[in-house]
Amino acid sequence: MGVRILNDDTLLVHLVNSIRPSEVDPWRFRQTLKEIGKLALPHLLKDAPKVTKKVELWSGQWEFPFIKEEDIVVVAILRASLPVFEGMMEIVRNAKGGFIAAKRDEKTLRSKIYYRRIPPLADKVVLIPDPMLATGSTLDLVLEEVLKENPKVIKTFHCVAAPEGLERISKKYPDVEIYTVSVDKKLNDEGFIVPGLGDAGDRAFNTL
Repeated sequence: MGVRILNDDTLLVHLVNSIRPSEVDPWRFRQTLKEIGKLALPHLLKDAPKVTKKVELWSGQWEFPFIKEEDIVVVAILRASLPVFEGMMEIVRNAKGGFIAAKRDEKTLRSKIYYRRIPPLADKVVLIPDPMLATGSTLDLVLEEVLKENPKVIKTFHCVAAPEGLERISKKYPDVEIYTVSVDKKLNDEGFIVPGLGDAGDRAFNTL
């Protein structure tokens, strides 16, 4: 369990760093997050449940292993994680999707959930993509909600994370697997990651 830093995946590191510059337009920002979501899956699903299926080929009937997609649930944290969520769902096409919306108060840095729509999670492998793990306040609330449903495994994925957020979540949820491409330097006084990506939701959806 614990924190897994994917800084040895050259392509993921390249893509994350490619959207750091402020001149990257919203379309490119979204598309790159979508690509990152796809490329993160080999790490998150390395030990995913598999099933053997019989397939009819030109040479007859054969058996091959497949990921048991119906045991996977991808939960998007609205709204910044939507492009990453979409990329993942395009690969594991028979997985289920869930949505949780939380808003962080920029003064108190505390988050509050205001929307929740998730399928049954009991005994499922739950993937929670979120580009930024900053204070950990939002992810903390989301994990509390998800754990109520007794999933088999929970894995979170982040493009960049702050040491403060990583420490908070890993200590409180030692059984959750946390994957991040980069661990950035720190949080500033406003709770933003430095150097970070800026506000990923605003940048992705052009609401700066």
